[in-house]
Amino acid sequence: MEFLVFQHVKMGGVIVNTAPMELIDLEGLAQRLKKGDITFILDHSDEMSEEDLKKISKFENCIIYPPMAYISREAAAHRQEVFTANIESFLKGKPANVVNK
Repeated sequence: MEFLVFQHVKMGGVIVNTAPMELIDLEGLAQRLKKGDITFILDHSDEMSEEDLKKISKFENCIIYPPMAYISREAAAHRQEVFTANIESFLKGKPANVVNK
């Protein structure tokens, strides 16, 4: 049985999912994608298991964008700043961003 939301999407509809994929009924989505009458676009593929990703990526009407937020110049500059600050803190004997104490 299809998930309610997918039953109500009109033929030719385009769903752009910006929410986490665990909120999506993958079985219902896969059934609807198999019919070929909707397009599903997502950008949270990094949060999905390989098995779930394979389930929907085989459909041409499923467009999966790789996570790209970290690619911007601003993000790269921030990563470098955090990296440098972490090394400086460690060398001063005051480690920052410690995962396991």
